[in-house]
Amino acid sequence: MTVKRSFDSVVFAPPLVYGGVKSLYSVCEWLGDFGRSTIAPFAEPKLADWFAHKCRLYDHSYSPDVVIYPEVYQPAIEGNAFRICFALGQLGPIEPRTDLAVCRSPEVLDWVKRQHPSMSTRLVLPSINRSVFEYDNRPKQNLICYMTRPHKYPETATLLRKKYGDQVVEIVNFSEAEVAETLKNAKVFVWRGADTEGSPRPPKEALVAGCVVVGLKSDLNEKYHTNFGIRCSTVRKLIRMAGKALKMSVPSPEARAVIRDSEAEKKDWFALFDALGLNGREQKTVL
Repeated sequence: MTVKRSFDSVVFAPPLVYGGVKSLYSVCEWLGDFGRSTIAPFAEPKLADWFAHKCRLYDHSYSPDVVIYPEVYQPAIEGNAFRICFALGQLGPIEPRTDLAVCRSPEVLDWVKRQHPSMSTRLVLPSINRSVFEYDNRPKQNLICYMTRPHKYPETATLLRKKYGDQVVEIVNFSEAEVAETLKNAKVFVWRGADTEGSPRPPKEALVAGCVVVGLKSDLNEKYHTNFGIRCSTVRKLIRMAGKALKMSVPSPEARAVIRDSEAEKKDWFALFDALGLNGREQKTVL
């Protein structure tokens, strides 16, 4: 594919409340440095409104040179657009028409390679916008947060509530700003992830917000870039440890500093665009 001096792009992303949505919107904003970049929503015909962003809707007034989409939604695109699947997890097989799979973790990259051994892949490690979640040294309240989702063990929230009552705050249908405020106020964040996720993000945001993170060993580990906090072997121990964590100190600035900022990820994407020839030089794409 010959790439023009500037290029236009479309990012396919739903407006739903999922961490991967923010990643897709971030890439859309970064692509704006190279040309027109807009969001083509799926699931609902609107933009996400639960976090701050500068993205605009795709109005079909141009044909994109580059399209980016998650593994859960791989659109039929006419023309010669360069197709990048941003594989955030393992939630849907990668279409063979994909030109490049950008993967969130080594496990996701290996998963893609098992499907398509010859497909070009690139690992881009996850990040968060630290400025939104950075702990501001406010007094912490004796609160335990749990991000309740239908597919992420809602029974754990029930067990926490049964043992700790009103000390438990269930994060449900919160905006990003509301999540940040809740985490900065709370002492403890309890997390359970899902096997298909490439990089469960809320524990990272909780750590940056000064929470003591409590989770299972299967979820808080290196493959998810969440190898921090108190790792429990059973759910029973997790419930008990959540109460003990209320008496612990706020994680130190050094402990919180291990979480990567979105500016570092932005540089990785720009390096990727450069490697693809999407950098202002006319050339053939080579990986």
